[in-house]
Amino acid sequence: MLLIQTIYILKIWKIKESRSNKLILIADKSIYKGNPKENDLNRVTPQTTDITFLKDLFSIPYSYITKIENQSGKNYIKIYFGKESEEELYIDNEKTKKEVFEAIKNDNPNLNYSSEIPNMVRYAKPQFFALLIITGVFIWSFYLANQIENGAEYEIIGRRAGIAGIVLAIANLGTFKIISGYLVLLGITVVSLLKRLKSRSEIEFLNR
Repeated sequence: MLLIQTIYILKIWKIKESRSNKLILIADKSIYKGNPKENDLNRVTPQTTDITFLKDLFSIPYSYITKIENQSGKNYIKIYFGKESEEELYIDNEKTKKEVFEAIKNDNPNLNYSSEIPNMVRYAKPQFFALLIITGVFIWSFYLANQIENGAEYEIIGRRAGIAGIVLAIANLGTFKIISGYLVLLGITVVSLLKRLKSRSEIEFLNR
């Protein structure tokens, strides 16, 4: 948190319906956000030079910022700063969100601008990975279950069963339960994958 006595406000946005940041302002090479009381919010104007009356106002100095992302269709701008910190500016109105991003961009000529529509596999990597894992475990456990039902016997040697022990435990449930379980998990994963891909859209970046 950074509170200063005298500032010059470059841009100001009041988003009274927001639950996360009713106030966003750019001043003195920093981005400020917070949820001031309505009376305090009404006191803030472009001519304001003292914001000490705004309690718990969070600020991110430009010098701390490593990357900023603005994805079309998302209701926030994500700001990465410091070593591993990140913060979101929640803005439901797409036009206002674009305006905030452009203001930050114009006030940061040293940040490199780029935009892209992310690759499908990279964008939905967790969902694709989950699909591969579920299918791999299914094929392995189904094969063992089929062998067990045909008279084969398997046992885990050693104290640490690992993934093989888990697969064998699943195999002992029988082929019918394995197929039923796989279809349920497959359905959930596919729905998640389609939902993720549906949200794929252009992302604007500001990188240091």
